[in-house]
Formats: sequence, C-alpha cells, structure tokens
Amino acid sequence: MIDISRLSGATPVDLFAKVLCDGIEHLARRGLEKGYEPHEDEIAGIRGRINVLASCRKFLPLHGRAVCQFDELTSNTLSNQILKSTLRLLAQDPALDKELQKRVQIIDQRLEGISRVQLSSQCFRRVQLHSNNRFYRFLLSVCEFILRASLIDQRSGKYKFRDFVRDERLMALVFQNFLFNFLRLELPDAKVKREQIGWRASSETDVELKLLPRMETDISLRRGSQYTVIDAKYYQNTLNQHHGVDKLHSGNLYQLMGYLSNLPPDSSPKPSGMLIYPQVEKRLRHKYLIQGFEVMTCTINLNQDWGDLKQEILSLFH
Repeated sequence: MIDISRLSGATPVDLFAKVLCDGIEHLARRGLEKGYEPHEDEIAGIRGRINVLASCRKFLPLHGRAVCQFDELTSNTLSNQILKSTLRLLAQDPALDKELQKRVQIIDQRLEGISRVQLSSQCFRRVQLHSNNRFYRFLLSVCEFILRASLIDQRSGKYKFRDFVRDERLMALVFQNFLFNFLRLELPDAKVKREQIGWRASSETDVELKLLPRMETDISLRRGSQYTVIDAKYYQNTLNQHHGVDKLHSGNLYQLMGYLSNLPPDSSPKPSGMLIYPQVEKRLRHKYLIQGFEVMTCTINLNQDWGDLKQEILSLFH
C-alpha cells in the first residue's frame, strides 16, 4: 500500500512521483524482476552456443577460447527500463517539488545496470508480465499515465506534466482502470478481464478480416450465473442534448451492442451489457432489453466517502 496522505496541497506531478518512488523502493526491497538477455562474447571455454565462424576467424580454439552466444540473467528487463525512463521523465519537470526531484534522481542512480528506453505506447504493449507481478502491472500503468499526461516544451525540449483533469481521454483511462481494479479486488469470486471479441463476419476479399477494427472490452465480468460486458465512459456531461432533450451518447450504445452481438451465440451464461458513467448532473439507473440483451445504463457518484462509493458500485452487481 502506498501512503499519499502526507501530500496535502501537492501538485499532480508530485503525487505521481511519490507513488512511483515508493513503488520502486518496494520492488527493490523485494527484489527487482529478472529476465534472460541474449549475449555474445569471447570467453575461455564454452558456454551456450559457439559462433564457429567468428571463433575460427580469430583462431580462438587454438588458445582454448571461443565466441559464444548465451543467455544471461539480468535486471535489465523492459519493465525495469520503463520504470527508470519514467523517473528521468519526471525529473525534467520544473514543477516537481525539489525534495521529490532529489529523491527521483537518487532512485534513478540506484537502478544501475538498467538501460533507459524511448517511452512510447508500443513500448508498454511489448511488456509481458506474469500473474505474480501484479505490483509491476500497477506501476507500469502509472508510468503509462505519466507519459500520456506529459507534454514536451518545444523550446527547452523538456517534458511538463499537464492538467489531465480537463482531458476527457485521460480521465476516461483513469476511470476505466479504477473500475477494472476495483472489481478485481472487491469481487474475488469473479473473473475480471479485458476481453478481445472476434467479429462474427466473413469476407471473400478480406478472408482474415484484417481490416476490421479490433474489439476489446473495457471490462468483462464473469461471476456465477452473471456475465456482464462493461463499458466505462467518462464525460464532463453524462448526457447529450438533442433538440433540448437528454440522450445517451449514441456511440457508446452502438459500441456496447457491437460487443454483445458479436459474442458467440451459445455464450453461457447469456451476456448482458452495462454502461457506467461518473455521476455529473443526475443519477442514472435504466434497464433496457435490446435485441434480446439486457442492457443497463448507470452512473456512480465519485464525490462521496469511500465506504459509500464502494457500496454503490457493489450494489450494481448483486
């Protein structure tokens, strides 16, 4: 658990720096992730596979040496490279508290032997984590959010953490991840995951359906006789105005129905859908039957005590 209670009045960049520093120190005490990295080196004796051509070209076997290719256990994994590179990104922000900036730099120096990597969305997609690396998953989500919330100053070339609260796309990611992790932790008897759904389609010209967009749910929840596909959406205004009349965002409903209608017809239990929004203007609790699927649209009030918020979310799944 990371304690942020002492950061009263801190800026968002201070908050994320504190979370990342505490998290990396926790990992260091427990032992950083290790992985195998391919190496090629000239050594005495034999290790791994011999590069025969390179060894013979230098007449190394005459001296009991060889150029060998082998895997070496190291902490220089992609996950650790991302953590170190994100620390460097935070250290560049002029708004970062000076004491936190020193702490970020010290932890960066302690991660010796770990390379930096150019941070990008593709970089995060390449990470492979095991089920026992859940804390890494959390910290990498923090790193990805820091990257998304950073803007480069064209004059200085340095990054600045921007006000993400007004960015609906970033806040949507925060809201979606919050719900995903809440359900995973608070409903231990449920299977909570992000699910890729294949198109129930065929084509003579695009046999593998490569041109069709990928469908991946925000949250798929299976619990006993319950199978719910959940879309978590964030807007500054929950409803659209159409000729002065409140309406749901049509794209949200079309997307959810696209998921439900492309699930295997023999899915058991029969799936239902749920659109969840943060409550802004008014509370929503509506149920519909659309094309044979039960669909619920609802809001949750984030502006309340944790105990009340927890009960409100859990009540949606009972």
